[in-house]
Amino acid sequence: MGANLIFRKVRDPAGGGVIERFFLTTQNQFETEVRAGDILSLEQLNRKFSAWLSVSYHKSIHSEIETTPDDQYQKSLRVIRQINMPEILSSFHQKVTRRVNPDFSDVQLNKMFFKVDPKLRGDKVEVRYDPFTQLNTVEVYSLKQGEYLGIGTLHQRQSADVLGPIPARGKPKHNYLDLLTQKHQQQLNVDTRGIDYHKLSRQRPWAFHEFAKTIADLLGKKGGLSNFTAHELEFCQSE
Repeated sequence: MGANLIFRKVRDPAGGGVIERFFLTTQNQFETEVRAGDILSLEQLNRKFSAWLSVSYHKSIHSEIETTPDDQYQKSLRVIRQINMPEILSSFHQKVTRRVNPDFSDVQLNKMFFKVDPKLRGDKVEVRYDPFTQLNTVEVYSLKQGEYLGIGTLHQRQSADVLGPIPARGKPKHNYLDLLTQKHQQQLNVDTRGIDYHKLSRQRPWAFHEFAKTIADLLGKKGGLSNFTAHELEFCQSE
């Protein structure tokens, strides 16, 4: 609401002068008339006090502001902040936790039943309601995040209202991981097509003349086998 509670300073009567003056005026005018008449019920007292405020107090000239409280209020309307009353009243709603009945899809409150969305069956919810009005509807919110879930409507439970069992979640027609596995296998088949793993596994011998030529090149000899002596060739073959 944007309202701040400000307390009067200790031992500072001037800070409460306005409200104290109002109490004195009320006692001298309204309370005196009440005590002089018959005993009133609380409802009668409230009604007569509202009449005194509207007809007498708000229409009388105030000695300090030299106008009536009602006229002064009307002049200040342009600077008075307007409020959203439904929003303000909702701040005073009571909140209780309830589990939605899985058979009737309703919540119980003060021996009454309120029908809610069937998709909430079996769930715990927060029920908000105005305890000062006749309950025909309640508001339903989620417990964790306070998300608004809908309205619960007052209803009378009957056997015909019993809903069927909550349908089990069906198995999806396509499994995402299975599809990925299938696609991966197809990709592997394409990548390995034409490779003869049997030939790759067989040992491939190195021809001696190629080996000798490689050694000669490393040693800087030109001519391959012809640059090796018979003793050197026999030594290489033995190794």
